Amino acid sequence: MTIEPRTDKAGKVISYRLRCCVGRDGQNRQVWRSCTIPRPEGLTPKKEEAEVRRQADAWEQAQKAEYERTSEKRDTSKITLAAFVREIWWEQHVMDGSHKPTSISFYKNISDSILTYKPLADKQLQKITAADVKKYIVYLQTKATTKDGEPLSSTTVCRCYQTLRNIMNFAIRFGYIKDDPCRMLSVKDKPHRENKAIDYLEPKEAQRFIKCLEEEPLFWRTFETVLITCGLRRGEAIGLQWRDIDPEKLTITVQRNVTIDTGSPEKYSVGTPKSGEARTVPLSPHVYTLLQSLKAEQQARFMARIPPTAYIFSRIENPMRPIYPTEPTRWTQKFIKRHNLPNVSPHDLRHTAATLAIESGASLKAVQILLGHQDSTTTMDFYAGITEQAQRRTVEGIESLLASSDNK
Repeated sequence: MTIEPRTDKAGKVISYRLRCCVGRDGQNRQVWRSCTIPRPEGLTPKKEEAEVRRQADAWEQAQKAEYERTSEKRDTSKITLAAFVREIWWEQHVMDGSHKPTSISFYKNISDSILTYKPLADKQLQKITAADVKKYIVYLQTKATTKDGEPLSSTTVCRCYQTLRNIMNFAIRFGYIKDDPCRMLSVKDKPHRENKAIDYLEPKEAQRFIKCLEEEPLFWRTFETVLITCGLRRGEAIGLQWRDIDPEKLTITVQRNVTIDTGSPEKYSVGTPKSGEARTVPLSPHVYTLLQSLKAEQQARFMARIPPTAYIFSRIENPMRPIYPTEPTRWTQKFIKRHNLPNVSPHDLRHTAATLAIESGASLKAVQILLGHQDSTTTMDFYAGITEQAQRRTVEGIESLLASSDNK
């Protein structure tokens, strides 16, 4: 049994990763299980260590008992891709407790799609070759269609391929196969996404958008302003609580993300941001003033002091519950129609924040930190050279430096 603490950027422990061997399979290979548990709150270090160990021991015993009860000890050398996905990868990887509801739903849809391609699904896992994978990619690109009969987008093709790679990598890690057939493909053979232009508001359009917000209720004026100035995702803004604001540093900590979860009683779930890590975003004095006004309005509505754990953008009837994830999208669509504004979504306002930051001279690294992109290439793919004005300033700057050099 191993217990590995997981920390945020500040070095604070936020969870523990557990991993144990539950036995050996029919080919005498070790079978492993893993999961992540949240850090117990409000305990001294010694009591926290004891509580984590208690939970880990109970989990390990349950996993070993479950393994003894199941039939996984059979010889898996001839297992098909379909059987491996449904009986092993799904239970041991997707449902290991580390994935968010949205990720589970994504894996369900994509893996089901992969298994509809019988030439691959019905083949023994160990006999799948690079040629089989290439045929699958060609099938996705030329014959596969959506439910509406439309060809698959390049993004969907890439997601199917990447999920297949995920499955193969899992099979390698746990000894079901020795080599990943996907690795044998050349760069040309692999699918690639088409770079699509992102939607955002130009500076003058953004100014008009903000101006029109002045006529709207304080709640939505504040919500939309947070998106367009702080670059938060829709779910991240919904997940903000009053304790996340630092009035002295004028910052707000983004550490939650509210997503749709039709399988839960509330129909939504609260998890970590997409990157899995919290980040701190600066607030302008104007946005801070809006937030304070909203807090005063919230306190007046409930006629009581609002606790720090109350949601900033809460439901009207309960400050301890956030608004539903689709509400901002519906409100934004009505708002832009009322004021005859460009057709943008809440996520487009996040893109707008990034483009405005670049327009103001911010580096791509600064934009990456603001948006919470885990990989800098994501930021570069989306925003490098995003506006003609920014590109023109770059060229003019080079020309200016060259001219100055000539005059010396």
